Amino acid sequence: MSHTAFWAAFVLLGIILNVAWHNNNQVTWPTFYKDLKDPFTAVGYGRTILVCYISLYIFGKLISEKKYIAAAASIFLMIAADVLLRYLIEQKFIGPCFGKWQYPEKILPGQYFSENVLFSAFGIFFCFTLKIFDDLYHQEQVEKEKNAMELKFLKSQINPHFLFNTFNNLYGLSLSEPEKTPDAIMKLSEMMRYVLHESNTEKVPLKKEIAYLSHLISIQKLRYERPPHIRFDTQGITNDHFIAPLLLISFVENAFKHGEVTDLTAPLVIHILVEDHTLLFYTKNKISDKNKDSMGGIGLQNVKRRLNLLYPGRHTLNITDEGPDFEVLLTIKLNG
Repeated sequence: MSHTAFWAAFVLLGIILNVAWHNNNQVTWPTFYKDLKDPFTAVGYGRTILVCYISLYIFGKLISEKKYIAAAASIFLMIAADVLLRYLIEQKFIGPCFGKWQYPEKILPGQYFSENVLFSAFGIFFCFTLKIFDDLYHQEQVEKEKNAMELKFLKSQINPHFLFNTFNNLYGLSLSEPEKTPDAIMKLSEMMRYVLHESNTEKVPLKKEIAYLSHLISIQKLRYERPPHIRFDTQGITNDHFIAPLLLISFVENAFKHGEVTDLTAPLVIHILVEDHTLLFYTKNKISDKNKDSMGGIGLQNVKRRLNLLYPGRHTLNITDEGPDFEVLLTIKLNG
């Protein structure tokens, strides 16, 4: 569709310029219509379009073979070939056979070439320009589709990963404190309602995402024999703030999975602040001696990739695991 629109505009503009050139810069509907229905117009533009696409094919093939000098030379050769073809059609075929001459019958080939090379070059140049923009648009669309598919895949990994951990917790809770299990199941039900019905959009209210984290923390608390120590606070959150759904869960899950949260002197800290439409998300937890495996795993790798896709150039993520503590500092430009 873009090619059709381009060539329609190109032909109309060419006719207007041609009429203006031969009528002292005066363009009227009769002169325009006369030039539009002139057989030389159809033959000329048809030839130009054909030569342009042949040029693009040859140029693209040479570029793909990394023959850059030959590719550049092919453009000049195609311009010359276009003018020569026009000369043969107009001066050696249409003129002698039908008695219609676009140029004087005895015009010299050199003069004919000089008067038409610029027009031919413009046609091929504009065709290349259209092709470049068309390729860029196509590449952008392909990249968007690729990113959307990857995001969908990454998001699909979150739910099974979360459910795997939660069902393990519920199983342990049902054995140790069965009376707490119904409450945990209800909270899990609320979380799954959010995941299934509310997080299938590009962005969700930040308040709902925080409520989801709050339910997650409540469920995680139930699996501890000793009460965990958690400092969870938020500041500056309003109804105007939106975020990609299920983006912060991995950091909180990671803190519970690999952290020691029952130490009164080293509580799990989860701090969320929004200021000037910039989200600051901070977690700090003491690394558990019982969990010596590598920190993060699928969850953190997943969220890092999602951040790069969703907030390119609009986020910073600093993770520190030196010493006894594991810290995450994430900032995101929310843009409203």
